[in-house]
Amino acid sequence: MGFPKASLAAQSQLPEFEDPRSIFDLLNFRLSELLGISGSLVTRICENEYGITREEWQFVAMLAELNAMSPSDLAARTTVDRSQASKTLRALMSKGLVERQAVPGDGRRARVLLTPAGRSLFAAIFPRVVQVHHELLHDLGSAQRQALAHSLSAMQARALAVAQRHKPEGATGRRQGGSRARWKASPPGA
Repeated sequence: MGFPKASLAAQSQLPEFEDPRSIFDLLNFRLSELLGISGSLVTRICENEYGITREEWQFVAMLAELNAMSPSDLAARTTVDRSQASKTLRALMSKGLVERQAVPGDGRRARVLLTPAGRSLFAAIFPRVVQVHHELLHDLGSAQRQALAHSLSAMQARALAVAQRHKPEGATGRRQGGSRARWKASPPGA
């Protein structure tokens, strides 16, 4: 799947979250690796069998769950960044899966919602994604699944609180190079 044997070997050890000594002990790294592997399973279903991207699937699933919403709210509820959101919506509209609807009384605002074809697509893909979900949790007993659910909820709440506390004061300036423009390598021995 594209993961080097050395990386997989290091990850087969239980991570040391209390006192991280390598990247393999960091929670974000472990979660990212897990999502990379498990997410690729869903991506293959979406792309190979249904002709939609992972981002398009996120939008279809979110609209199926929450109904019509603004494009910016839709992007905020998924992992799709705002710059990718309009491209994703255009692709979904061109495939006839999503339609744009004007907000009454406000000519500048719009909502997006699934078409009947979009709802049919969701109904076809969602059971497949649930199957992957069950396969991933297969080795965990009921109590472990409950503990995982509680832990993930607590960690998500904590991550939001930490993110609020560490919110940057200014924009990242990605168009001007972002952090690349500011980071300067220290000369050896400095």
